[in-house]
Amino acid sequence: MTDAVSFNYLMKGQLEYLSNSGEYQITLISGGDNKQRSVLENRNVGKYIYFPFSRQINIKSDILCLFKLFIFFAINRFDIVVYSTPKALLLGSISSFLTFQKKRIAIVRGRIYENYSGRKRKFFESLDKLSLMISTKSIFISKSLQQKFLEEKIVNVTKSKVLLHGSSNGLDIEWVSAPLKLDEILKLKNKINYKECDFVTVCVGRVCIDKGIVELEKIFNNLKHLPEFKLILVGRLEDEVATSIVSRLSECDNFFHFDQVSDVRCFFKLANLHLFLSHREGFGNVALEAAGFNVPTFGFDVVGIKDSVCDGVSGKLFPFQDTEQILKEVKYYISSKEELRNYYSKSFDWATKNFRSTIVWEAYEKEFSK
Repeated sequence: MTDAVSFNYLMKGQLEYLSNSGEYQITLISGGDNKQRSVLENRNVGKYIYFPFSRQINIKSDILCLFKLFIFFAINRFDIVVYSTPKALLLGSISSFLTFQKKRIAIVRGRIYENYSGRKRKFFESLDKLSLMISTKSIFISKSLQQKFLEEKIVNVTKSKVLLHGSSNGLDIEWVSAPLKLDEILKLKNKINYKECDFVTVCVGRVCIDKGIVELEKIFNNLKHLPEFKLILVGRLEDEVATSIVSRLSECDNFFHFDQVSDVRCFFKLANLHLFLSHREGFGNVALEAAGFNVPTFGFDVVGIKDSVCDGVSGKLFPFQDTEQILKEVKYYISSKEELRNYYSKSFDWATKNFRSTIVWEAYEKEFSK
């Protein structure tokens, strides 16, 4: 993967499952900062090798990484090479193909160019087309994502598949049900000056334009005058627009921003609603986490999110960027918290029935062992 943080968040528990099975010797390759690399190494799930991948295009660095990967795969032979996240998928597919690694699996988690157009989109499409063409198999983490790739003829139907109902890691029920320290919840309540009459809305994930920070500001500005409304944003700031918006919103008493955290359970314990305004996803696993706490998700009806939110069961889907309709729904439920809870009371049952993590991990293990 491009960044160690992806191993730590997107394969939480799954690497341990594979390692503990005794059937695999795992080698992990990624870039990332020292903190996330240290976390990954301390998980003791396999051998870790650092490569200086960058998420952004850097021709000199990318060519160097490709050359290093080529040398690495020429010397080391594997039964399976699995690559995922855009930069690692591109470089990993090319280097493992050129060195004749016998089984090369692409796990497609999304695409950064979902809302691009013109030549820029065609360029990125061609890179994905190359990567998937030279892979022996492509696993898509949602049906809507696979459908887009098939419609645009980026991948061949015979070489692509979705496991079960989608997702790459599922919902860890043990994580959901594990007891939380009372002082952690009390600490969070104190930070947001929580009252029982409050309507707490959370938004969890990377904070940038593509993840809906502009739409979030519009919604908040129309609700900030309501004393019972509180908005909690949890995630890393990733662009100047997001930094500017969060700075403005932080001047209000009912807006709270927390940096990326390893455990978001406290936030979902207090939440009445989860807003998921992302413009694109491979599969919105955070919506499953919200459902694990019976917190409904309101999001856009776009690729990836429509697979992770069951409309009318675990939340509600809205036309892309239709903040007016979302605003109308949220306003109504602020004064009807019990009705909101009751209407979406089957969220947990739906999530555990379709996306229990152990079932998802088992499906991937079977795919690797074929």
